[in-house]
Amino acid sequence: MRRSPLFYVSLALALVATAPLAGCRIERGDAVAAGAAPEATAGVSAAARDRSRLDSLLAPYGPLGASRRTVPMTEAEAWADSVLAGLTLDEKLGQMLIVDLNPRFLTGARSLEQVAREWKVGGFHVPRRMVPREILRTTNRLQEASGVPLFFTADYEWGPGQPGTPLTELPAAMAFGAANDPLLVEAAGAVSAIEARALGVNVLFAPVADVNNNPRNPIINTRSFGDDPRAVGRMAAAYVRGAQSHGVLATLKHFPGHGNTGTDTHLAFDAVPGDWGSLALTELGPYREALAEKPGFVMSAHLWMRALDAEATPATFSRAALHSLLRDSLGYEGIVTTDAIHMGALTSRYTFEERILRPIHAGADVILNTYDPKRALAVLREAVARGELDEARIDASVRRLLTQKARLGLHRQRQEPPGRLSTLLARSRGERVAEAVARTSVTLVEPGPLPLAPGARVAVVQLANFDARRATSRLEEDLRLAGVDVLPLAPEARSVDEVRRADALVIGVHLQVVPGQQPSLTPEQFLAIDAILSSGTPAVVVLFGNPYAALELNVSTGLIVAYDGIPTTASAVADVLLGRAPSPGRLPVALPGRYARGRSLVAPVARVR
Repeated sequence: MRRSPLFYVSLALALVATAPLAGCRIERGDAVAAGAAPEATAGVSAAARDRSRLDSLLAPYGPLGASRRTVPMTEAEAWADSVLAGLTLDEKLGQMLIVDLNPRFLTGARSLEQVAREWKVGGFHVPRRMVPREILRTTNRLQEASGVPLFFTADYEWGPGQPGTPLTELPAAMAFGAANDPLLVEAAGAVSAIEARALGVNVLFAPVADVNNNPRNPIINTRSFGDDPRAVGRMAAAYVRGAQSHGVLATLKHFPGHGNTGTDTHLAFDAVPGDWGSLALTELGPYREALAEKPGFVMSAHLWMRALDAEATPATFSRAALHSLLRDSLGYEGIVTTDAIHMGALTSRYTFEERILRPIHAGADVILNTYDPKRALAVLREAVARGELDEARIDASVRRLLTQKARLGLHRQRQEPPGRLSTLLARSRGERVAEAVARTSVTLVEPGPLPLAPGARVAVVQLANFDARRATSRLEEDLRLAGVDVLPLAPEARSVDEVRRADALVIGVHLQVVPGQQPSLTPEQFLAIDAILSSGTPAVVVLFGNPYAALELNVSTGLIVAYDGIPTTASAVADVLLGRAPSPGRLPVALPGRYARGRSLVAPVARVR
């Protein structure tokens, strides 16, 4: 009998599910079956210790840190059914659009209120760089203007914080992978949720569930927890658990997987190689683990999964991916959203009409960030009129959307009280979590001239692919405060003479992962590093961000990997350089030909006199 290819995906998933997972939780039934009854008490104690640790990490939030209970499903579904019954076709179609929170990006829009009131969209996507009080004023104003409660989504993978505000700026996901502590990930999900909900944001487009197994991936990279599917799954599940227990919906992205590609889909289309077996074991591994936490959203990838479709089809357009695999095989019942449909991977190949209709046919519930919502509504309306799109299909998506809005309690209270945000803006409260991650993630890969002694003359050369002044200044400041004679030098060959007169050399390489830009230095910058290292001064290179840059460094010197360029991480690195702290982090990815995943050396700690 000829079987569907998806049968083999399901079979592979079942085989993986029954295999023992090293380091995973053992549920009570599994423990008893394994003859582990005597450890039952120890298991309860471990759970209690975890609960105590989590409470301690969230303690600065006071009452705001308490879990938020979701509305019972029976109440949520009853409300969804009653609202759905009273919606017109246009109102239903509007619910399936989430658009940018900026009328300048919305063709024909006079104001955001018009978009909410007249076009009746289902939600708005909040830009990251926006003043916190302005976000709350805007979300509350639009909730009042809309006939149906709105989703407000945001890409808060790094927390809601930004420079100049007390809200929390978290380390990159790969730092959590290096720390290898799911409880810290759960705390990060909770911190992001508490602060986001105070802004009126109720959907986090996080966590990234991609397995970054391609060192040349320019856009996932440090946004991933690592290249081990099981570890990524544990971390993603922990984030969902922490976020959704504190009043928001989390999003697993980018389904079925965006880790094994060398292309940024903001710019261009690409394919993910591999057969059914590799898809099940690698890309789908994290989803199998994290979907058990029932995330509110899953976001599709604008990539062709060769294991799923014979022809070049983005997963966003693929019924094999979104319906047969995600819904049928993996059993997902939540909301499926596209990634932004104005991204180059789609605009370079498909018409506007295709970008609106094909995701719905594939199984998506939400079209994200169309720049012309009025035209999108017309495209959907016309498809229904000519029988291409069945209204029952629309109803199924809208019912999911309404049910999840009610589960958040938006049918009871859709606006957020301003007092919550005022409390959070009075002082920083999430630093305890950010610092814990930063300090447990710093990874010593190669020994160097450590620790740096007070009074030592240390040349510091720093290079970046972005404006990294917050991190570079923090690193130098922390070294100076410890009594190190810091000599900041330009990343130029002519600095070599000055470097030769120093006792030690620290080279900071700051590489941010951003759309449209390679997370790497220029050839000229690499040549400058080679020239400076030729001085012969004992040196240590610190990578802030992309760890794969180590593969481009033609050096044999000390090497420390941090995973982002926030000031908290710079301080954690300074403490390792000074011998104040060990370096407990482990590489969460392999650096092919150089270092295996898990590589970690213990940094020497200075003696206290």
